[in-house]
Amino acid sequence: MSLLSPDTLSLYIEPNRVQAVKAVGLGQQAGEVRQRKAEVQASDNWKGMVEVCTELVRQTKPDRVRVVLSDKLVRYACFPWQPALRNTDEELALARLNFDDVYGPNTSTDWKLGLTAGRPGQSRLSIAIPQTLYAVLESNFGLNAPKVQSVQTAFTATVRKHRKALGTAGWLVNLEQGRLTLGCWNDGSWRWIYSVHSDIETPEALLIRIRQEVMMSSTSLKAATPLSVYLHTPAMEHLSFGTMEGVRFVQLKTRNTDAGAKYAFALLGVKA
Repeated sequence: MSLLSPDTLSLYIEPNRVQAVKAVGLGQQAGEVRQRKAEVQASDNWKGMVEVCTELVRQTKPDRVRVVLSDKLVRYACFPWQPALRNTDEELALARLNFDDVYGPNTSTDWKLGLTAGRPGQSRLSIAIPQTLYAVLESNFGLNAPKVQSVQTAFTATVRKHRKALGTAGWLVNLEQGRLTLGCWNDGSWRWIYSVHSDIETPEALLIRIRQEVMMSSTSLKAATPLSVYLHTPAMEHLSFGTMEGVRFVQLKTRNTDAGAKYAFALLGVKA
């Protein structure tokens, strides 16, 4: 280990497993790839997740830990710009009210809410993580171990990793095994986002679903500039994808030289 290149353990946490990649060296190449079955659920205060993550941290002995939560474990909403709000506390208070409107009175007390970054005038995403799960991650799984340096969700991690490839407007599809998250932005502002259960397993099925979403959103495909749809589908990125008139598909792939390239967010989408 070098102070300039600390070994990093990235944990991708799903409801039924934890996948881990340890990146090492100055180039942060994927050195170890591990996968463990786990019951990741609030009913046992995330005990199954803690046991597996504890084992992985002890086995790999990293200098730092990062976490990516499956979209199956989180909730999203679009948070419009509100010029009357004066600080982050007021923004989060309104986000909680919006959350309660959707999921029921006082539901937000069980969730840790956060907002993505954005410039004044831009709509952002609000992200909700179970409060008890966030507390466990903040405690570093109860270990005398490296601090959990960052907690991201699958969708926001995709946005951050591929930000330079994303245009000023478009749709982003993040497909995990059993979960589809789709968001739309324009001029740096998020317009809408939703995340649903999905059994999509082929490019053909995904293409059909996107056609349906275009129709339901009343998006015109006759504009001079095609609609850009960015696809983060690790389990399918080696397969050919179809075409759609008025749509420009862009597949977001993990380069072989990227840390953790062998797994694309710790084997995201690979069946256990």
